[in-house]
Amino acid sequence: MLNKLMNKILGGTVNTTDNQHTAQVTAVETAPSAQGEQKTTRRRTNTRRPAGEHRNTEGRRTGERRHTDEASQNGEGRQRRTTHTRPNTRRQRPTAEQGEQQGTERKPRQPRQTRTTRSGENTHRTERNGENTRNIRNTRNTRTRNTNDNNRNENTNNRRTRTNNRPITRNQEVQSDLIGRQPSGSNKGKFQIIPLGGLGEIGKNMTIFQYEDEIIVLDAGLAFPSEDMLGVDIVIPDMSYIIENKDRVKAVVITHGHEDHIGSLAYLMKEINCPVYATNLVCGLIEGKFKEHKVSPKCLRTIAAGDEVQIGQVKVGFIQTNHSIPDSVAVYFDTPIGTVLHTGDFKIDQTPVDGKLMDIHKFAELGNKGVLALMSDSTNVEKPGFTGSESSVGPAIKQAVGAAKGRVVLATFASNVSRIQQAIDAAVMFNRKVVVMGRSMVNVTEIAQERGYLNIPPNTIIDVDVMHNYTDDQIMILTTGSQGEPMAGLSRMATSNHRTVELAPNDTVIISATPIPGNEGAVGRTIDNLLRLGCHVVYGKDRGIHVSGHASQEELKTMLNLVRPEYFIPVHGEYRMLRRHGELGVAMGVDPKKVLIGDNGQIFEFDKDGGRKGGRVQAGAIFVDGLGVGDVGNIVIRDRQQLAQEGMVIVVMAMDTASGTIIAGPDLVSRGFVYVRDAEELMLEAERRVHQVLDDCEAQRIKDWTTIKQNVRDALGKFFYDKTRRRPMILPIIQDVH
Repeated sequence: MLNKLMNKILGGTVNTTDNQHTAQVTAVETAPSAQGEQKTTRRRTNTRRPAGEHRNTEGRRTGERRHTDEASQNGEGRQRRTTHTRPNTRRQRPTAEQGEQQGTERKPRQPRQTRTTRSGENTHRTERNGENTRNIRNTRNTRTRNTNDNNRNENTNNRRTRTNNRPITRNQEVQSDLIGRQPSGSNKGKFQIIPLGGLGEIGKNMTIFQYEDEIIVLDAGLAFPSEDMLGVDIVIPDMSYIIENKDRVKAVVITHGHEDHIGSLAYLMKEINCPVYATNLVCGLIEGKFKEHKVSPKCLRTIAAGDEVQIGQVKVGFIQTNHSIPDSVAVYFDTPIGTVLHTGDFKIDQTPVDGKLMDIHKFAELGNKGVLALMSDSTNVEKPGFTGSESSVGPAIKQAVGAAKGRVVLATFASNVSRIQQAIDAAVMFNRKVVVMGRSMVNVTEIAQERGYLNIPPNTIIDVDVMHNYTDDQIMILTTGSQGEPMAGLSRMATSNHRTVELAPNDTVIISATPIPGNEGAVGRTIDNLLRLGCHVVYGKDRGIHVSGHASQEELKTMLNLVRPEYFIPVHGEYRMLRRHGELGVAMGVDPKKVLIGDNGQIFEFDKDGGRKGGRVQAGAIFVDGLGVGDVGNIVIRDRQQLAQEGMVIVVMAMDTASGTIIAGPDLVSRGFVYVRDAEELMLEAERRVHQVLDDCEAQRIKDWTTIKQNVRDALGKFFYDKTRRRPMILPIIQDVH
C-alpha cells in the first residue's frame, strides 16, 4: 500500500511490503518530487487498540492544513507547537514593514479552492502540502499564530498578500497605520508625492504624484531578484494603493526606457485604464512589452522633450536630458501649490552621441520661476567630479576592434542604444559584419532602427546562420550577458554551451559595462571562463570602454544650483546615497529642515503651509515567478532556501478511517539531507523516534492529524539538529485508507 503512495510521491519504485494488511487507497497524497537519494526503512504493522473516540477528520489531505502548522524554531532546533497556543484575539495593527490596510489587496488571478470540514470550518488550500512549519535562521518570523481558523493572522499565509512579499528595509520607519483610499475632498489643497519604489534601493522605480483626488504615476519599473530569492524571475512594486484608487489615476508618465522604469508597466496597465505618456523610443519599447503580456497599446501617447500636457489640474512638462539611452526626459509638475521637478536618470553630457544636449536652459528657467521641490537622481552621488561623455567610449571600442585578429564579441546593455551605435560604427570602420544575439538585444536594435535612433548601413547586420560564410576577422557579435547572467549569450559562450558560437583562442571579447552591485561574482566567473578558453578579454574602467549614465557630484551640484529648490527629496538610490545627496543639498544652500529623506511608502505632503512627511501607504515588493504574480511570498522563499540548504525528510504513514489509528508505517525518505547508505543508523533511530511519538499520541488519545504531524516534526527536528546540526524540512504525510 505505501509502495504505491511513495512511488507517486517520489516518482520511483519503493521496495517494501505491506505487512499483513491490504487496504484501499481513497486519496493520493502528493509532495514535491525531487531527484536524489531515497531510503525506506523497515516498518511494522500497527496493531494498536483503537481508542474508540470519534475520529477527527480535520487535515485529511496534507495539502489542506491550518495555518497552525506554521511554527517557529527556537535556538535549540525545536519547533514551537502551535496547536496549544492561546488564540490571539488582539487586533493586529499593521506596521510600515508588514502591515496591510484591509481592502487594498489585489484579487487573485484564480479563486482559491476551499473545502468544508465536518465541523463546518473553511480550510484554505496551500501549496506544496504546506508542511514546512519553521523559519530559516536569520529570517523574519511572524509572531502571531493561533489555532482558530477564523482568527488566524493573515500575515502567516502564502496567499496573494502584499505584506508578505515585502522585504524588510533597515531604514523603514514604523508607523501604526497605513493610509488607504481617502474620502473624496479630504486632500483638498494638498499635493502629495508617494514613492512606491526606488527609495533605499536601485530598481523598481515608481512614484505617485497626487493633487487633491487626481493621481499621476511616474514610471513603473522592476528590479532583478537577489541571490536569496530562489526561483523569482523579477520583482515589481506593490501597486495596492494605485489599484485601490484606480478611478483617480489620470495618467502614467515615463521618463525613459530602462527596465527599472518600464518593466512593471504591463502589470500595472492590466489593472488600470488611463493614457501613458512617453517619448518615441520608449513607446516602441513599451509596445514590445505590451505585446508579450497581451496588453493593448492604445493607451500610449507619444510626446517629445519640450512638450507640456494638461492632466487634470496639473500641467506636466518634459525636459531633454542625457542618459545611457536616448529620449530620456525630466518631468515637472506645475500645480496650484507650486512646481515639483523630477530629474529622472540623468547626467550632463556635453558631447552626446546623438547630438541632443541636455536642456539646461529649461532647468534654469524653472529655477528662476521658483521650484517647490526637486527630486534628483542619487545613483552616483558618492563619485566626485563629472561623469564621462558617452562619446568617449567610441575611440576605445575602435581601438580594441582594430587590434583584434579573430572574431570580436561585444557585450553591453541592450538598452544602451548609443553604445550599440558606436559598436556598429567600429565594425563598419574595420569591414566587419554584425551579428546580433540575445532576445533583448535583437528587440531593442530592431525598434531603435525602425524609429530612427540607429544609423546602420545596408547589409551590415547579417543573420547568425550565414556567419560561417565569413572569416573570423570579418565578424562582430553583439550580445547580451555583460552582467554575467547565467542564461545570457556571453555566459553561454564562456561555458561552451552556446548553440551557434564556439569561442576560440583568437577571439576578442569586449565587456562594455561595469558590474551592477551584487553581480561582481557572476561577471568575474564569466571573465575567468573566457580567459580559460584563451580569449583576449577587454574589460575594466581603465580601458575606457564604459561610462556611467548617471550624474556624479559636480553635475548634481549643478542641478541644485540651476533649480534652487525650496525642498529637496533625493531619490533613485540606496539609503546611504540618499543621505549623502541630502548632505550635498545642504552644502548647496538648501535648508536642512527642508531636505526630506524617506523610503518607499512615505508620503511627502505639500500645501499652502509648506512641506512635510505625512503618513504612509502600503509599499514593498511583489515577486513574479513564472506566470504567478504575488503568489510567492516570504514563507515560500524561506521554504526554497531551506530545501536548498538543508534538504528534506518525508515521513509517510497510513491511518485507518474507521478507527483513527496508524496501521502502516512510518517510512522515512531523505532528499538532499543525508546519503542514506552512509547514514543507516541515523535513519533507523529517526524511525524509532517517530514510533515513540505515535505511541505517545495513542496513549494520550490524540487523533487530530495536525497535532500528530506537529509532534512528528518537533521530535525529528530536535533529533536531526542534535545529531547533525542541520534542520531539514520535515514533511509528514498521513494516508487515509479504509
